[in-house]
Amino acid sequence: MDRLPLEVLKEKLRDRYKAQGFSDNLFRNDWNLLIRTGVHPQDATVDDLQRAILRANAQGTRANYGSRLKSVFNALNKMRLIDNNPTLEMPVIRKGRGIPHPLTKGEAELLMTEAREPMRSWFILGCLAGLRAMEVSKVRGLDLEETPEGYVLRVFGKGGTDLAVPVATRVADLIKSFNTKGRIFQVTPNKLSSRASKEMKRLGIDNKTFHACRHYFATTMLEKSGGDLLAVRDLMRHSSVATTQVYTQLATGRTRSLVN
Repeated sequence: MDRLPLEVLKEKLRDRYKAQGFSDNLFRNDWNLLIRTGVHPQDATVDDLQRAILRANAQGTRANYGSRLKSVFNALNKMRLIDNNPTLEMPVIRKGRGIPHPLTKGEAELLMTEAREPMRSWFILGCLAGLRAMEVSKVRGLDLEETPEGYVLRVFGKGGTDLAVPVATRVADLIKSFNTKGRIFQVTPNKLSSRASKEMKRLGIDNKTFHACRHYFATTMLEKSGGDLLAVRDLMRHSSVATTQVYTQLATGRTRSLVN
């Protein structure tokens, strides 16, 4: 099969992502990963893909790279832009899941009361709604909606997901206090994570990142729900209950006995 110019592949792949409702950010990440193989997709071998995957240090990142490359090559083949799919020869890449390191209840309360703004607001959204840094940075006033059952928040998450989840009144009041329908925080996810980490260290919380707020939310919800993995999966917006299940390793008391 003749090799189409990379710019042609790029444009057609971008259109496919848009049609499927995926975010521009996901497309850019996938395309950059494809380019890092160093060869045209029509000529790529499994060795080329493995070299790109091994550039990542964390095993979880390597597994994600492998998954994304499979998705990209499958799309290119389905569109008949290439007839080469080296991902069929790739070995299964173990993700490797570590134990989460959530904030303690005391640390969470400290961050939600003593942190300086806007970090205090970020910590509230992380600890009480389980939002990631990228999700906090995208929160808009119009994403909050009041229903007869309470408030729900539309969250734009990983992989272009767009889900509505129930949120606590304290979270809703925080969002409403900014009195805007647009973006509340004009900050990038990386900058948010960096500033949050510095504020945590200022308050004496070392060796933990902003993501520990999300872990705190998960373990708290697991305990309050009596070990309801399906409910917590929905609140965390996990694609699989297996991802949620890792938090059972940290559960105590009633939840631990129920899970066991």
